[in-house]
Amino acid sequence: MRALSVALVFAVLALPATAAPRKASKEQTLREATAKVWVNYARWLKLQGQKEEALTVLARAGAVSVLPEVERLLPEIEALEGGAPSPSGIERRREKAFKDAARLYDKLAALKPPPGEEHRFEMYRWQAVWLDPSKSRVGKMLAAIKKAAGNRKNAAEACRMLVRLRDADPKGAAAGRYDALEIELAKKDVALIKSPDHELVGYVSLPKSWNRKSKLHVLVTVDGAGSNFLGSARRFAQARGSRNFIVLAPCTLANTNALGPEKYPWYSSEDLEKWSGNRIRFDLEGLNGLLTVLRKRYGAKEKIGITGFSGGGNLTYAMTALHPDRILFSAPACANFAGMGYRDAQPVEDGGPPIQILTGANDPHRDYTHGNKNSPGIEPQTDAAMDALKRLGFKNVRRTMLPGVKHSNCSKQVWDFCDEVLTQRR
Repeated sequence: MRALSVALVFAVLALPATAAPRKASKEQTLREATAKVWVNYARWLKLQGQKEEALTVLARAGAVSVLPEVERLLPEIEALEGGAPSPSGIERRREKAFKDAARLYDKLAALKPPPGEEHRFEMYRWQAVWLDPSKSRVGKMLAAIKKAAGNRKNAAEACRMLVRLRDADPKGAAAGRYDALEIELAKKDVALIKSPDHELVGYVSLPKSWNRKSKLHVLVTVDGAGSNFLGSARRFAQARGSRNFIVLAPCTLANTNALGPEKYPWYSSEDLEKWSGNRIRFDLEGLNGLLTVLRKRYGAKEKIGITGFSGGGNLTYAMTALHPDRILFSAPACANFAGMGYRDAQPVEDGGPPIQILTGANDPHRDYTHGNKNSPGIEPQTDAAMDALKRLGFKNVRRTMLPGVKHSNCSKQVWDFCDEVLTQRR
């Protein structure tokens, strides 16, 4: 059984608290009918001794409407032993419950939402897709995504919708059902990708020359504390010109301070809290997952270029030190260095990949961060990075201070360094 998506289920929860109406609204009536579908399925599961699934299904019922049957059933299900083998016919019975509930969620989604409550009704639509990703439902979602993607201002929302659709329909995603639209978005502007095995998402831009026979390198660009990952992907894609590189901007955690939901709309508050104490591990594991997706789906090469601006330097330096054999080149730009991941780094034996560290002569954070003399700026942090790389045996390291440059991602200089590295490799 597919795990229940907490983000999809519990985003639809309780109706706004209001005085009890004399007559139930259409929405309330449909929610009660949906809850009864789950209660009936939970009751059947109880008779089959399926404790774990019955509790999950009962939680769905309670999430959509408060029914007396939920309170009566809960202690009976909790009293079960659990661990009973799956009975014959459970897949058929589950499919019926899912389809029945999906039809009711369709009806809920078709209602006119009260002002300011549009999101809840949109989530009804997603619930229906998650429960029963039929051709009709998926087709409507794809049309909505294409419409949103037609406006550059709505690109981020279109990207999130496509990732959500892949999650809602894993079988269809595995069969390539959404690849064509993802390619279209990534060639026109950007698409958002996610590994099936990790929560990290990332914006990807394909060069217009890409085709299914392409074997291209990836440039990973990690944004700083502002967490403008979409902007980072677009800037490096624009500066890419005619270069045959895939651009990937992972939506990382180690680049910033507070992990606010406004910066990370793709992740649940539970995930942000879980990983707040080990952000670099989240980023490293997630980035490896995204690169696997690019290799499988887009034929990307194993070796990558990587650059990180400001706080994005933490992942850039860590990836370079921990996986030097996978680095085509590394170009930290006005980058922070906090030593993340270096405890597990092993000395390189061949001098390591080419590294170009770029800093700005006019960077306001050059000596101190935000003028705080107790907080070392980019130059002293770069000194520490140089020392750490030297201790690990990296020899192909160059440090360049750019005249007139402020706190910048140095996209032009990064691509220039890329050209230099590829020329030397020929």
